[in-house]
Amino acid sequence: MQKKTILRVFIVGLLCGSALLASCGRATTVSGVLRVANDAGFGGAETMDPYDGNRTWPTINMVFDRLIGVDKDFSPIPELALSWSSNEDLTEWTLVLREGVVFHDDSTFTADDVVYSVNRMIDPEFDSPVRAVLGVIESVEAIDDYTVKLSLSTGEADLPSLLADYRALMTPVDSQATIGKSPIGTGPFKMETFDPEGTTVLVANENYFFGKPQLSKIEIITFADSQSAAQALAGDQVDLLLAIDGKSSSIFGDAAKFTLQTIPSGDWNAIDFRVDRKPFDDVRVRKALRVAADRQVIADTVLGVGGGVVACDTPVWTADPYRWDGPCAKDTEGAKALLAEAGFPDGIDIDIYTSDVEVHMVELVEAYQQQVKDAGIRVTIKMADASGFWDDVWMKESAFVDSWGQRPAAQVLNEVYRSTAAWNPTGQVDLALDKMLDEARSTQDLAERKQKYIAVQEHIFENSGIFLPYHKTLTRVMSSKVQGIDPIVIDAVRWEKISVS
Repeated sequence: MQKKTILRVFIVGLLCGSALLASCGRATTVSGVLRVANDAGFGGAETMDPYDGNRTWPTINMVFDRLIGVDKDFSPIPELALSWSSNEDLTEWTLVLREGVVFHDDSTFTADDVVYSVNRMIDPEFDSPVRAVLGVIESVEAIDDYTVKLSLSTGEADLPSLLADYRALMTPVDSQATIGKSPIGTGPFKMETFDPEGTTVLVANENYFFGKPQLSKIEIITFADSQSAAQALAGDQVDLLLAIDGKSSSIFGDAAKFTLQTIPSGDWNAIDFRVDRKPFDDVRVRKALRVAADRQVIADTVLGVGGGVVACDTPVWTADPYRWDGPCAKDTEGAKALLAEAGFPDGIDIDIYTSDVEVHMVELVEAYQQQVKDAGIRVTIKMADASGFWDDVWMKESAFVDSWGQRPAAQVLNEVYRSTAAWNPTGQVDLALDKMLDEARSTQDLAERKQKYIAVQEHIFENSGIFLPYHKTLTRVMSSKVQGIDPIVIDAVRWEKISVS
C-alpha cells in the first residue's frame, strides 16, 4: 500500500529445511527462514527506493535503517544517530552518528551518506512523499564524519519523531540509479533477489550493528489479496500474520497452535472525497457526507465490538499528546439541510471505489453505505482489483477507501493535509491550514503547541474531504513457534530479534 505504516495484511512464515536442521536447535546459530506475505497493490511497480511512492514496505525496513527509531510507545530512540539536540528556537538540529557501521557492501556509513539521503528526501524535483514530512529541512551539512547539522525553514519541536518516519532511511552516496532493484543498506538483512510479483529473498547481515539476526533468510511472497493471506495462515502454510480482521480471530483460537496479540494503534481507514472535483468541491457536501454516519456503529460493524476507537476525522491517535476528541455524533437532519443548501434537496448519488487489497476496506464502505442512506446519500460501491489499487485507483478516482498506518501528529497532519503533500489524497489546497500547521510545529511551549494542533484538527473536521471514523486495535496471530515479536506496531518491530523454536 502506498503509505504507510499504512498497515497491510502481512503473513510471515518460517521454514527450516533439511540442510539447516543441525543448526535450528541452537539459539546461537543463525537459522530458519521467515516467509512474509505481501500484497500486489502496486501491480509490479514496487521499488526498494525508500523515498519513492511505490516503495516496498516493510521490506525496506529490513534492509535499511533510520537515524532515529521508535520504541514500543512510539517514542524516538537512537538508531544510526546516537544523540540529537537543537538550538533555542528549534531551527537547527545537530545529530551525532553511530561509528563503526558499515553498509552491506562493506563501505563505511558516515555523515556524507546522511547528507545525500536527506537531500534526496527533500528534493522538490523528486517530490518524495516523505518530503511532506521533512520538507521543513532547508539544508543538511556534514560537520565531520559523524556529526550532521540540519537547518530548518521554521522551528520544529517534533523533528526527532519526524526523522523516525518509516521511509526516512539512510542510503549510500550516489545510489539513486541502483537502489530500486539492488539496494545497499545497513539493516539486518541484505537483498539477494528482488521480485515484487513473486518472491523477494533477503539474507542475514551477520555484521549488523545491533547484533547478528536470529534468522538466516526472509522471503517476502506476494499474495493476491488479504483473504488469500489469511487462508494460507489457517492452512498452516505460513506462521505469522501481522494484522488480521479482529472478527476473524476465533479461527485461530487453538492456543496450542497460535498466539494472538492485541495492539492498540493509530492505524486507520477512511473514505476520501476529492475536493477538486464536483460535488465534493462544496464544503457543505463534504461535511454532510461526514456527519451523516454513526461512527461507533461503523467501528463496531467493521472491526467488531472493542476493535477500535472512534475518531472525529482526525488521524491523530488516542495515545498522541496532541489528540483532539471533539464531538461528532450522527446528525441526519443536519446532513440533509447541508445537502439542500448545496443544491441537493432530494439527496445525492455518489460512487465510492474500494478493494480487498487490505482488510476492512470493503467492510468500511459497506457499513458507510447503510449508515448514510437515511440522509439521502445513495452510495454505489465500485469494486477494484487488488492488484494495482494504489497506483490505479487511490487518489485518481473521485471517492475511494483509504488505509494508513500509525504516525505521530506532526507527521500525519502534514503528510495527509498539507496542500503541497504528495500523498494529500483529496487534492485539497487549504492555505489557512498550512499556516496553522507551521505555527503549531514552531511553538516551543508544549501546552501551547498542543492547543494549536487541536485547532488544526477542529479545522479539519469542519473543512476536509476525509471521512475518518476510527483508529484500529490490531490483532496479530502467529504460530506458537514464532518468537521475538512483541505486541507492538510494525514500525517498532526488530527484525533481527525474530526467531523460531
